[in-house]
Amino acid sequence: MNKRSRLVVPLLAGIALLMLYAFIDNNRTWLQHIPYYGPRLDANRLLRMIAFVTAIPLILLAVRVVDLLAFEFLASRRNSRVQAPVLLREIVSIVLFAMLMASAISTIFNKSVTAFLTTGTILAAILGLALQETLGNLFAGIALHLEDSFEPGDVIRAGEVFGIVEAVRWRGTRVRTFNNNLLIVPNSMLAREHLEIFPRNNFNARILQVNIDYNVPPATVISVLSQAASHVDGVVQEMPCLARVANLGESSVVYEIKYFMSDYSMRDRIDADIRRAVWYALKRNNITIGFPIRSFQKHETPAQRQHPDRLEIIDRLSRIDILSPLTAKAQEAIADASRVRVYARGETILRHGDEGSSMFIVHEGSISIRVDENEVARLEPGDFFGEMALLTGERRTADVVALTDVTAVEITKDALQPVLQDHPDLAASISAKVMERRSSLDSFRADEDPEEHASVLSRIRAYFGL
Repeated sequence: MNKRSRLVVPLLAGIALLMLYAFIDNNRTWLQHIPYYGPRLDANRLLRMIAFVTAIPLILLAVRVVDLLAFEFLASRRNSRVQAPVLLREIVSIVLFAMLMASAISTIFNKSVTAFLTTGTILAAILGLALQETLGNLFAGIALHLEDSFEPGDVIRAGEVFGIVEAVRWRGTRVRTFNNNLLIVPNSMLAREHLEIFPRNNFNARILQVNIDYNVPPATVISVLSQAASHVDGVVQEMPCLARVANLGESSVVYEIKYFMSDYSMRDRIDADIRRAVWYALKRNNITIGFPIRSFQKHETPAQRQHPDRLEIIDRLSRIDILSPLTAKAQEAIADASRVRVYARGETILRHGDEGSSMFIVHEGSISIRVDENEVARLEPGDFFGEMALLTGERRTADVVALTDVTAVEITKDALQPVLQDHPDLAASISAKVMERRSSLDSFRADEDPEEHASVLSRIRAYFGL
């Protein structure tokens, strides 16, 4: 029923009953001519009954008008974003209706309400027993509201009930489960049960477990797990993301990842994203997930081609301009010593200011280069980044973030150093290519500066001990 019909229906009913009252009041003698085989109708008594029936829709109309004025019209005039709880509005309406009905009874029938209540003790006892459960839900709802236990948007757990609060009514609380089912939970049950609340905009903790092989040092695992979880969207940055040893199992070490979130209703999505990020991080660092020692059948993982082969890596190296001075044999040697890295979408590959000694070639996926959180470039397969850290050991100058799942080839100092040791003259050629690349990327740069070229060359030679 919309707002208009909630007002129009009792108004029309009240007007119709008023017209009936006025008709009978003006035609009292007409009642004496009605053929009736029994006591004659008492006009005054009939008018009192009609007046009482007429008062009911008018009182209902008055209650609804007060509700709209107090909780909607005045609230909108104050530009208040906080809406009055439904339970409070219903209680106010019930109390106001009861007071107006008591006043109508006292006025129309000339009887005090206290006398009426005294004579109706037995009836009240019967109604109290019949409505015991309903009244229990009502008072439990009032207690929950007065204690400010929870509000819509919070996640609650009470017994087998677990979900998001949508509304608190006079009889029960509407809870939306994580399977998108709607539950109406009686308020009396919530008042009796042990109630666990996960308030919205509060730092709620969550713990996940991961089993890792015994051969990996705990310090390494803790660092990898905490870094992987802290970069997931939805994990609050104000509280540290922790990883710790939880138990020493039969076949693996059990680690716990403890993180915090501000919206507990997103826990399933955040859990899944953390598990995915952990898988990629463990894969990159060659950390094996713990498997049961006892087995009855050898399990063979189906062959899945996830990395570029040797020929593809050599082809990628041959297309890199700063490595073009290298011979085909040198490129093959670097390809054999390179590493293949896999990153998840949204993961930070490099951070500004970190130390580094390697460069990367994008094999699959898309990458964003960011300076002060602003994107300055986007790299696709075949592009490379981090060359100055490889050649001179400089710190990283930008943040590099994976826009999709990314496969990259990493070339480390250990892979390039044997080549430069055997052919020291290649350092000058690589330095010239680096300066040429810098000039082409800077539209405001003048001609190449020989002193800067010499500086880059000297740093390369010093870094590789040439």
